[in-house]
Amino acid sequence: MPAREPPENETAYPEPSMFGTLPAYGFYLRHARNVTLRDVEVGFATEDLRPAFVLHDVADVHFDHVRARLAPEVPFVLLRDVRGLSGHDSPGLPEIRRDPVEKK
Repeated sequence: MPAREPPENETAYPEPSMFGTLPAYGFYLRHARNVTLRDVEVGFATEDLRPAFVLHDVADVHFDHVRARLAPEVPFVLLRDVRGLSGHDSPGLPEIRRDPVEKK
């Protein structure tokens, strides 16, 4: 299932409803720099077929002790144009330090 790409809307204040259903059920990060997610856990009441995290045009992001409930065959994270990704103690994301990720 391809991820839906929300439209850009730089002139409006980002309200939760302005983009509709996002491609991630947990965190959708786009055009972000220097992000650390530490001691974060996401889940759902009803099975969700979206990944927990989608990162698009993100630089220097670190996952530390991040947990996510996943439906079968659904990836933990989808990456597009990500530079400087690292992870530690986050099941679903191997211990990594990776530079640039075009699309994965």
